[in-house]
Amino acid sequence: MTQHQIPTENHQGFNIASTDEAPTGPVLLIERQEAHDRFHNDHPRQLTVLLRITAVKTLVNKGETAESYFGERVTVITTTTINDRLLSDLGWDDELALIQQFQPDFHIPCDYPVYKENDPLLRRKHVLQCLKGTIWMASNLYGAKTRIIPLLKGETPHERRLCYQVFQYLGARYCVFYGTQYFTANIGFYQLQEDLRTVVSEAPDLQVMLIGLQATHRLEQLPPQIVAAAGQRWIDEVQLRDIPYKQSQERYTQMEANINGALGRGQMPIMAWSSSEEVTA
Repeated sequence: MTQHQIPTENHQGFNIASTDEAPTGPVLLIERQEAHDRFHNDHPRQLTVLLRITAVKTLVNKGETAESYFGERVTVITTTTINDRLLSDLGWDDELALIQQFQPDFHIPCDYPVYKENDPLLRRKHVLQCLKGTIWMASNLYGAKTRIIPLLKGETPHERRLCYQVFQYLGARYCVFYGTQYFTANIGFYQLQEDLRTVVSEAPDLQVMLIGLQATHRLEQLPPQIVAAAGQRWIDEVQLRDIPYKQSQERYTQMEANINGALGRGQMPIMAWSSSEEVTA
């Protein structure tokens, strides 16, 4: 990204999630429904949940904030990684207003669709739009409760290099990799594994929250830079709706331990030990 492509308006700083405070371990993709509510209400463990911006809008319209809806013990992450058609209707101003009202702990901003089959010029445009939106959002939230977690986008090394440069500009060393499409589009785990190994070879200092995978036997095959796993596998793991809610909450304890044990066990690619100056400069 050239200097003129980065917004240079005066600002005090950016509200970016630091690696010390950013989420680790299991992250539960939560929906607005009674079974999910009963699971997280008065849960004995400290939970981290992920909520789509579409659900945020509904809750804000009902006068809710993250704390009023989830309570003090739940760490709340909101995300714009939603259906492309719904995403196209979401402007930056609307997104910012929702986050300012809902006040989550963390927010994943300004997603734009970037697919391998897209025209390269469109992909680059969408990567740049995502990055510009992230800078704008992190600047406008300066001093607020909500910390920004940037999205890593890009199908080519050059496209990802734009992200690494902006992450460096923002002071971000923790990001989100959206992996759901590897399974919904039948791309598969091994391509995801290869792509994540490439990412940590390009930027070994980044810590990553992966959205779309919570299977422990797969997580333990990923690089140790993957420190958080978000998804909906937890619903099956805790047997939500199949057993009493107290028992589901108890089953979560084992799931949490399994995911924490799997994360960070993967092998770091040898390439990650080589100099990465050419992709982070």
